[in-house]
Amino acid sequence: MTTAAFRSALSAGDLTLGTFVLEFASPGIGSIAAGAGADWILYDLEHTGWSTDRVAASIAVSRREEIATFVRVAGPAQHLVSGALDAGAEGIMMPYVNSAEQAAQIVSWMKYPPMGIRGSAFGIAHDLYRSGDPAGKQAAANASTVFLPQIETPEAVAAAHDIAAVDGVDVLFVGPFDLSTNLGAPGDFTTPEFRAALTTVAEAARAHGKAAGIFSGSPALSALAVELGYRVVSHTGDVAIFQQALRTGLADIRALLG
Repeated sequence: MTTAAFRSALSAGDLTLGTFVLEFASPGIGSIAAGAGADWILYDLEHTGWSTDRVAASIAVSRREEIATFVRVAGPAQHLVSGALDAGAEGIMMPYVNSAEQAAQIVSWMKYPPMGIRGSAFGIAHDLYRSGDPAGKQAAANASTVFLPQIETPEAVAAAHDIAAVDGVDVLFVGPFDLSTNLGAPGDFTTPEFRAALTTVAEAARAHGKAAGIFSGSPALSALAVELGYRVVSHTGDVAIFQQALRTGLADIRALLG
């Protein structure tokens, strides 16, 4: 699977839903998510301490499903970006992108010449066992790879229009917990400042033909984001989904006892 379906949905203004993997990086997790109807899945290397080795098998299986496969790297380092892409990631999420200059630098790491400086590698990222000329594979990668810079600070919000204007940026993706923390109200998504920041990001994305995205752990935040025009929404992450489903199922069984 490439990101063609994901990009097509964004171009049409459709909602794309996915989830984060922070605990259950089993090889089949992408298939499970795809079977549940997810449009994309993201393997988180920022808050888990995982290396690309830990998620390589999961990425390989995900790429065979009708689901876009993204990786959040731990920080702005070229080897982290290129390593994740060479392992098969179809998109990169980067935390704490605060300026257009940062965004442009990361785009250059993600794209082959002449768009960037990504080193040539023709392993799993380019279907190693299938024929094809290097130029064609590189051009296809440049066209399909997705960049999701995270907006997590007041500085990033203020620079949202500039970041969105960078060629190669696809989704301005809000990290709500970090953003709310940096706005002075950790985990409070109801403050006027937080809502204003979400609005600014949505307007910046729309003005430059890009999409706005967000991690959401609640129906209320999802509803607010969709109302504001966000079209890339994460339905929380694997740990919360498993725990909530288990809690509900156990409660249902206990209720049978009266």
